Amino acid sequence: MTTYDVLGSTITTPVEIREARSWFSTFAVPYRAARDLIAYSGLEPAPLPGGRTLASLGFVRYIDGDLGPYHEFVVALIVRRPGGADRKDTGAFIHQLPVNQPFTCAAGRDIWGFPKFVTDIDIDEGVRRDTATLVIDGASAVRLSIAHGVPTRMPDTNLDAYSWADGTLRCTPWRLDGEGSRGRPGGARVELGTGLIADELRVLGFPRRAIMSGTMRRVRMTFGDARVVDPGVIPTPGVAV
Repeated sequence: MTTYDVLGSTITTPVEIREARSWFSTFAVPYRAARDLIAYSGLEPAPLPGGRTLASLGFVRYIDGDLGPYHEFVVALIVRRPGGADRKDTGAFIHQLPVNQPFTCAAGRDIWGFPKFVTDIDIDEGVRRDTATLVIDGASAVRLSIAHGVPTRMPDTNLDAYSWADGTLRCTPWRLDGEGSRGRPGGARVELGTGLIADELRVLGFPRRAIMSGTMRRVRMTFGDARVVDPGVIPTPGVAV
């Protein structure tokens, strides 16, 4: 357990999210384009047959948690864990993580090195699909729409979340469980606007068809301490940063 001062408030890890709603979509994207996009991190995407790898776009409405209520938009790539050889030995590299509130932005950057910045994120929950619109500098950057799927059992998830900040790679243990899950093949629509994030997604071939998409209506999460990682070795417990 570690304590941090964030904008004059004390935050203690592990950080708990007691209630949130989340939406996700998974895509197969060109391996080389993904590798070049995250080369700065020292990590490599987890390869798939056919020169592909997995990318994920999603958004979250945080309702009750240690960092307060806020919205978040996620751009992540599935990467090979440092030192790992098995295809299942993977984690998620958080490449972009805009949020709409300053407190969670400061906490995310200071505690875990997540690439958070504050901007407008509108989440509209509709009758048949839910949509997040990411607006940067007053212009639409990305609109992600997720169709309502069928009830699906989603297993509890334990995942290593990797982040890069100030020349340092970090690994954060992340646990997620929830209720009210729905999923389906495809089901995601991506509309690109202007700016860096939209341009990066174009490099990955967006807009493109999703492999699958889904929602979780009631989500609980836990984020542990971030630990510094050497990209060439398997992460081991060390000094929290």
